[in-house]
Amino acid sequence: MKLLTICITGSTDGIGLAAAKRFASEGHRVIVHGRDASRIKAASSDIFRSTGVEPFGALQADFTDLDAVCLMGRELVGRFAGIDLLINNAAVYMPDLMLVPEGYETTFCVNYLAPVLLTSVISPVLIANGGSVLNVSSVDHHSVVFDPSNMQGERNYSGYDAYARSKLFNIMFTIESAIGDNSVRSNTLDPGVIATKLLHAGWALAGDDVSVGGEEVYETVMEIARNGWNGEYFENLRPARYSSVAGDAVARNELVELTGEMLRRFGLGQDCS
Repeated sequence: MKLLTICITGSTDGIGLAAAKRFASEGHRVIVHGRDASRIKAASSDIFRSTGVEPFGALQADFTDLDAVCLMGRELVGRFAGIDLLINNAAVYMPDLMLVPEGYETTFCVNYLAPVLLTSVISPVLIANGGSVLNVSSVDHHSVVFDPSNMQGERNYSGYDAYARSKLFNIMFTIESAIGDNSVRSNTLDPGVIATKLLHAGWALAGDDVSVGGEEVYETVMEIARNGWNGEYFENLRPARYSSVAGDAVARNELVELTGEMLRRFGLGQDCS
């Protein structure tokens, strides 16, 4: 397999950092992303200590700020025009309802809107490079439904439901992104129960070491490359059955329309001004 140029969002800790180390150890060009400059610097040093390889680059953006996300996408394609793979890994778990400055619920914004916008900005380059997107989702997506009137917990907020909904939307977005001859190749995966800060914030579970999650991401990418998978949801390195809600084309189309309205001021990611 050729060496990839990869941007992994949320790669200053947890699964993202573990995946960055795994890819770097195999010679792939890793672009680190985080919301804090000091954490990006620390993660980059950690990657070098662990692998002997410097990250190919680093980008800073707070995913609660959609303007920053859009500008990150522009910087990504401007500085790293050879990018082959975007791994949308950054995510939060918010026990209590909190809104970002633009008014969106934080989990919905960080876990769903931000990766949609980032992907939209860089999709033309990924398509031109024969590249692809991998969206990190969760088996928890099976536990929720698509309700346009309660997409952000407007009627009743639960941290778990907000997280699970965002992961359902990740899969719905993945499927839609993969449709059409001129669409970017997109897949998604559940990395397993991994001992991250996010897990401990929402579940009383121990979880596997983050290196297990990093390996799951790496091997899933390899599996996709070997078989040319597109529009699939992976568990344990194999395409798995996603929920009937994610498989509902009418619901997916409605989600796409609502998302487009929310991101309209960006021209679906083509203009960050």
